[in-house]
Amino acid sequence: MNKGIYVEAAIVKKQRGYCVGGIGLIALDDTECIDGEDWQSFDSITDCNYLELSALAFGLKCASDGDIIYSSSDYCVDGFNYWLDGWKRRNWRKANKKPIANQDLWVLVDKRSADKQVEVRKVAACSAGKDAAYRYALAAANRQL
Repeated sequence: MNKGIYVEAAIVKKQRGYCVGGIGLIALDDTECIDGEDWQSFDSITDCNYLELSALAFGLKCASDGDIIYSSSDYCVDGFNYWLDGWKRRNWRKANKKPIANQDLWVLVDKRSADKQVEVRKVAACSAGKDAAYRYALAAANRQL
């Protein structure tokens, strides 16, 4: 049975001006029943892409062959589907020879997806899985979990 894994990230600005974040994950089985859920908190977030990519890596950790990971991040979806192979061929550099951003996380994404046949797709704007994953991410960012 394949799962749809929804990953989301949330950033919250604290009173002293620094940002904290959270990522959330919800997995739904073929019958749209919850098959798994998880979350993680992050301190001192400065880059939204880093947090979104952390959510993708988090989803890949839970994924199995045939699963589909849904993300709202164009950076993650395009990076996984179109850019990753080229970056690896060029020793983690862009076509202009400059190093890629968030290389440590892209290497982790590559490692976690190497032995799995998974898809990464853009999530629809109004999706129950996306909304649930975001609620977990926001609660994790606010340290409510």
